[in-house]
Amino acid sequence: MRQDTKKYFDMPEAFLKSLSERGYKEVSWELQKVFDPYYDKMNGHWCANTSFLNFWSWREPIPTFYRFSDDKEFIYILFFQRETGRPIASPCIGYYTKERIKKVVSDIKEDFKFFGYPLRFCDITPWMLSYYTEAGVDFEVEDLREIQDYVFTPEEFKAGLDMPDDRYRYRYFKRKYNYETLELEPSLTDECTEFMEKHWCNDKTCEECTYGCLKKVIENAVSKFDMLRGYGILVRVDGKAAGLCIVTNRNGLGIYQYKNAINKIKGLNEYLLRESFERFMKDVDMINYTEDMGMESLRYYKMHMAPSYSLLSKYNLIEK
Repeated sequence: MRQDTKKYFDMPEAFLKSLSERGYKEVSWELQKVFDPYYDKMNGHWCANTSFLNFWSWREPIPTFYRFSDDKEFIYILFFQRETGRPIASPCIGYYTKERIKKVVSDIKEDFKFFGYPLRFCDITPWMLSYYTEAGVDFEVEDLREIQDYVFTPEEFKAGLDMPDDRYRYRYFKRKYNYETLELEPSLTDECTEFMEKHWCNDKTCEECTYGCLKKVIENAVSKFDMLRGYGILVRVDGKAAGLCIVTNRNGLGIYQYKNAINKIKGLNEYLLRESFERFMKDVDMINYTEDMGMESLRYYKMHMAPSYSLLSKYNLIEK
C-alpha cells in the first residue's frame, strides 16, 4: 500500500504497516461506484459522517482506510484520530443481521488487537446499536448528545423553507440580484477554492476549523465531483462566486454536506437551501442537515430551520 509519509507525518510507521498487513487500503475517489451497492443494502439511514463523500473529502485531517469482509458482504472502515493517536471504526457498510454483525465485530476486534488498541466504534445510529452491543463484546456506550445530526422529513423541511421570513428573503434574492446558478463539476474547483479562501479563511483562524481545513475539504470534493455522485450548486452574483452548497442523496437519505455563502447578500442562504432541495432532494424520505459541531449559533440556526425536526443520536462504543 502506497503511503505519503508527509501526509501521514503523525501516524506511526508501525501502524501504517499493520494496516497493510490486515488488508486495509486508503479510501480513494474511484471507490464510490464500488461502495454504492453496499450503501443500498443498508437496513436504515446512516449519519452524515458515514457517507462516502465525507470519507473522501475529509481524508487529510481524518485519514480513512477500508477493507472488505472475507465473504465480501461488508466494507469495514477505519479512521485514524490524530488528536488521540489511535484508530476508530466507522459503522460497517452492508446489510445487517445479528449473526453477520457478530462476525463483523469479531473480525474488527481481531484487527484492533493486531494494531494494539482496544476496539472502538463511532457514529453508531440508533437502529444499528443493538446489532453491535449484542455481538459478544462488552462495550461501554457513549451517547454523543452534543453532536447529534438534525433530521427532517421533506415535508418538515419544505415547511421551513416556506416560513414567511424565509420565503421573503428567498424571493428578495431572486428579485434583487443579478445571479446565475451552476451545478458543481470539477472545472469549478479553482473558483470554489478561491471563494472559500476569501469568504471563509479570511474571516477565521485555522485553529477555529477544529475538524480540519474546510477549504481543502471543498477542493477535495469538487475536484472529483463527477465521480463522487454528489450534487451541488455554485451561485455567482454579478459574475463572482457568492455561495455554494453540496448535498448527497442515497437510499432515500438526503444530506446537506456543506453550505457557505456571503451572509450580507440577503436571501442567498435561503436560495441555496431551496434550490438544492428542489433540484436534488424532493424524492428523499429523510433530510439530514448534519451536526452543529457544538457551536451555539449553528445549533440555534438548525433548531429553527423548520417548525419541527428530530435529532439523530450517534454513539461511540468502547471495548471495556
